[in-house]
Amino acid sequence: MDFLKQIALPQSEAQIGVLYFVLNVIDFLLLPFISYVFGALVLSLYHNRKGRMHNDPLAQRFAKEMIDHILPNKSILLLFGVVPFMAMTFAYAQLLQDTAALSVSILGWGLLLLAAASAFASSYRYALTFSDMLEAVPGKSNDKVEEYKAQMLETRRTSGKYALLFLSAAVYCMIAGRSLAVHPNSWDTVSNAVQLLFSLDVLSKLLQFVVLSFSMATIGMLFFTFSWQGGTKDLTPEYSEYVRSSTLPIGLISLLSLPLFVVLSVVLLPVVSLTATVFFFAFLVIFFVFLASHSVYGMIKEFKASYAAKAFYLFTLAVFALVLHGTSALAGATKTSSAVLAHRYVLHHEELLAAMGINLTVLTGEEIFTAKCSACHEFGVKKVGPAYKDVLPKYESDRTRLVTFVLNPMKVDPAFPPMPNQGLKPAEADSIAAYIMTMYKQQK
Repeated sequence: MDFLKQIALPQSEAQIGVLYFVLNVIDFLLLPFISYVFGALVLSLYHNRKGRMHNDPLAQRFAKEMIDHILPNKSILLLFGVVPFMAMTFAYAQLLQDTAALSVSILGWGLLLLAAASAFASSYRYALTFSDMLEAVPGKSNDKVEEYKAQMLETRRTSGKYALLFLSAAVYCMIAGRSLAVHPNSWDTVSNAVQLLFSLDVLSKLLQFVVLSFSMATIGMLFFTFSWQGGTKDLTPEYSEYVRSSTLPIGLISLLSLPLFVVLSVVLLPVVSLTATVFFFAFLVIFFVFLASHSVYGMIKEFKASYAAKAFYLFTLAVFALVLHGTSALAGATKTSSAVLAHRYVLHHEELLAAMGINLTVLTGEEIFTAKCSACHEFGVKKVGPAYKDVLPKYESDRTRLVTFVLNPMKVDPAFPPMPNQGLKPAEADSIAAYIMTMYKQQK
């Protein structure tokens, strides 16, 4: 799937900003949906098996409605699952096109696995629906009806298990690919997805996803059963009690566990990915989860339908904050590579304009050195900043690194103050880098 990076085009700084906004929108659709589907599948399969083994109609109804709430039709899987996952893969291909990271390949396989999971999940949902319809048909003396019932039973068993299996693999690919993207130090060392299976960051995020899924599925079940549009029709006291007893304990435990994994995910992030916004959105996740857990606990102590709506909306806000937390970490991790992409874009744009006979006024390297750099730097003498003879050797074989530093300077040597951003165009940064490197080599 790395061919996606090869066909990607350089992006301007403004376009990269738009790309992060698009990623947020994609995740607002994908993360709540895929986590809900995962949790709903696990709980539905468990209660479906329980219903069959104990001939419990309440458990079988719970299994069917758990899936019906999130998958009312097969188009939902395409619109909120496969299409956003595909868009996310293309967005990562744009951001990581100049890197050795395998994230795009891993996400590409995740897309294929999600498509397979969607097909099986759709089959499982329809098998539950047809089984429910066949139960209403008198079948004791009708061998054909009994045959259809047996077929639907087998379809429920196999389709549900395969849906969960493929979805689990797709989730692993999604988490592994995104985890690798926020760890730039691992881009050159990770050669396959199996290596990431032993990564503490990936394992913690997998557990975080499982906890998130159970929270989403249980709170969603409570919301759609008791609150949405007045609640489910034909809601008997027995089924109402069954839903509460099957969701509230799991929902509260998973909600209380989620902040621990959010804190762990922040601790495991590399320094380059840590920004003020990462901490801010992590705090918002914990804050909204606390409020949602308070509502769930309120339903345990004294059940009210309004609490289900509050818990659902507050937890949705927590998920949105979790999305922004992840995107902020990605922005920090790809800051340098994004600067290189923006530089390539400007050079490509200027070459195109030059080919069309349009000339842009760009300061020469000597002019920039005289106007901006000479006040703080000399080739052989330390001034406000270090001498060029001490810092330029590490850039001799890679001028692109020097250009990237000029465009986005960072504090390196604690003995000197941080270099301020000079506001240069990428072409001007390339020009000053070429000039000082040439002068350095002449004086060396």
